[in-house]
Amino acid sequence: MLAALAAALLVALLAVACGGGNGDEQPAAKLRAVASLEIFADFVRQAGGDRVAVVTLLPSGTDPHTYELPARRVADLTRADLVFMNGLGLEEGIGDVIVSNAGGPVIELAEGLETIGGNPHLWLNARLAARYVERIRDALIEHDPEGRDAYEANTAAYLRELDELDREMEAAIESIPAENRALVTFHDAFPYLAARYGLEIVAVVVTSPGQEPSARDVAELVEILQSQGVPAVFKEPQFNAAVLELAAGDAGVRVLNLLSDAYLEGVDSYIELMRFNLRQLQEGLGGD
Repeated sequence: MLAALAAALLVALLAVACGGGNGDEQPAAKLRAVASLEIFADFVRQAGGDRVAVVTLLPSGTDPHTYELPARRVADLTRADLVFMNGLGLEEGIGDVIVSNAGGPVIELAEGLETIGGNPHLWLNARLAARYVERIRDALIEHDPEGRDAYEANTAAYLRELDELDREMEAAIESIPAENRALVTFHDAFPYLAARYGLEIVAVVVTSPGQEPSARDVAELVEILQSQGVPAVFKEPQFNAAVLELAAGDAGVRVLNLLSDAYLEGVDSYIELMRFNLRQLQEGLGGD
């Protein structure tokens, strides 16, 4: 009897020493991913689920054209298994740093997709956002083939949400009177949103943040607003849009927010961002 107990105790001790037993198994290390913008980090989380840990390089609301990475984010890059960025010059200020310091493959999410004049903001068309997510899924599977089933299931579920969002956007903007579907923005970030959902961009104050419009530009913008009967104009909260606000005041039209890559309080995911934009468009341009 004592011999049997001793043998059983020895087996148990060996099992503990070797990490045996379901309760003692260590979870597999998560894949380390880095994304340039929080929106892309959201896409990675949606596709990757709990197999992936994601770090975002740029804080929400910063300008990816001019932002300089702090040392701790460069260190995150060097430890990354995968790095996701938009490309097309969006990350102009940090692109070289990303490529030269990435510890793993760098995936440009917009690569190979048809653009409108090279504009990098493709994700504001929900169908193109879906292409980004599919590309993320494929990269995760290539790097972590054991996670294929999880990545495919996560992505399929999220693509259904994006399809629902796309149809919701399309139907809601169709309810806006045709004569009101004119889009005037401060920053040239919305051609894909406009093209997909039936809006017409009639004026943009600056093609890239940091430019300074002239007094003549302001006067011409006021004339456009008045002559075309534009009911509202749209700014992005992270940019100083005083020029647009001045022109809107002179023309007697409202100023509302649209979001491209920055979140606001209560808006902390891609789908919430798009639905926020939809509400703003409906409020500014009319519609159900």
